Amino acid sequence: MAVKVGNVNKPLLANTVNIDFSTQNQINRQLAANIDPDDQLRFDGALDCKISFDFVVRSSQDSYDALNFLFDSYQSTGQSALTLYVGGNTYNVSYLDSYSFTVKPFEPVIGNASFSCFRPSPTTTDLLGSQSLDVDAVLDTDNIIYGHDCVLQNAGNVVASNLVSNITYSKTYSRTPVYTLGSTRATSQLLDGVEVNMTVDSTGLNSLIDYDGNKLTSDFGVLLEDRSNSGISYNSSDFDLTVSSGAYVVSEGYSVNGGDTLVTKASIKEVIL
Repeated sequence: MAVKVGNVNKPLLANTVNIDFSTQNQINRQLAANIDPDDQLRFDGALDCKISFDFVVRSSQDSYDALNFLFDSYQSTGQSALTLYVGGNTYNVSYLDSYSFTVKPFEPVIGNASFSCFRPSPTTTDLLGSQSLDVDAVLDTDNIIYGHDCVLQNAGNVVASNLVSNITYSKTYSRTPVYTLGSTRATSQLLDGVEVNMTVDSTGLNSLIDYDGNKLTSDFGVLLEDRSNSGISYNSSDFDLTVSSGAYVVSEGYSVNGGDTLVTKASIKEVIL
């Protein structure tokens, strides 16, 4: 399924797409009265529209700009409204709620993005594919980013070695919609916070955390690269799955099964706003 986010030239190809509409309702109960079959619910909020999709991550080679929405400089750290084009429908005034990535060796890096739309205007109930899309150009295998082509940065800050088997990275934007008199739709958004969470699976820990966690002294994460060392870029900036110096390791754990190797897990949190 072709999906465009914002004013870009090329779409991304989503593996799965979910679009959910839901009302904010309460049961209309009256004192000393039965439920009226013709007036069972009352609606006390705007219509919620949530859009999410999974996609294979590829580099920005050949002017591929479908992933520009990942950059805070493109969407003003979650404060700018974007337009989504999904399956032949347009979803205006959409805000990025979160995105996440999973990195494993010898597998494509898989991303997921979630949006809240405050001006949905679909013209059809179907999700239509694009017959004119050159799929081979969008999914050029040389430009797909695989886990074994990525570069692990400063792993010793968190784990005991570079034997990392899985990394998950997520960034969440929390906001409060602002409603005004005379409108059933939000007129603006207040950004409440931005957080990054990362989980690292490995075969050893650098050290056990204390009650106040473990503060990182340098940046840590994964530099996304395809087989030709090209990454995801926008306006000369690169997009990578990293947390900055000052982030905290907030949880650790380890386990082992009979006949298997030690497996450790560390979780990192960075508060941006």
